[in-house]
Amino acid sequence: MRIIGFHGGSSLCELGTVSDVVLFFDCLRMYVESAHPEQDWSLLSDRLYRRYLREDELDAALRLMEQAKQILSMHSAATAVSWDPILLGDRKKTWLDPTLPTLADVFAKYFESFFHCVESSKIFLNSWGIYKPVRTVIADLPDFAVEKKRSLEEYDNLDDLPFWRR
Repeated sequence: MRIIGFHGGSSLCELGTVSDVVLFFDCLRMYVESAHPEQDWSLLSDRLYRRYLREDELDAALRLMEQAKQILSMHSAATAVSWDPILLGDRKKTWLDPTLPTLADVFAKYFESFFHCVESSKIFLNSWGIYKPVRTVIADLPDFAVEKKRSLEEYDNLDDLPFWRR
């Protein structure tokens, strides 16, 4: 089982399985982007999903993620997603709890982890003068050690599946 997380600054926050994180980004596309198509959501749907957030994108990404949280709080977890009963209750398959009231509740750890990693990235930059970008990564060892050393240029050149989905 591969665990995925957000990484930024000196922090690595585990989110859950690959399918859990895919569902999070699917919900962002389905319920957030479609609710506000006039807005540019690419900082979340492309930069965070597939690449990394640049230093000058952090504040805008924070605002978008806060807005996404508010939008997902209006969607019932029970009806917004077709939950596979085979996955439920098996931590090897999912870390999500569909019995929570809203999608924002189901993905609360994702929002908290994102906010934490952005803050960690800013603190690292202010303390050490080095920007450690916020990105979605494979969180288990030894894969994380490889991800941590991957160049930002490799992320910039991605046009297909993100590294954490391979």
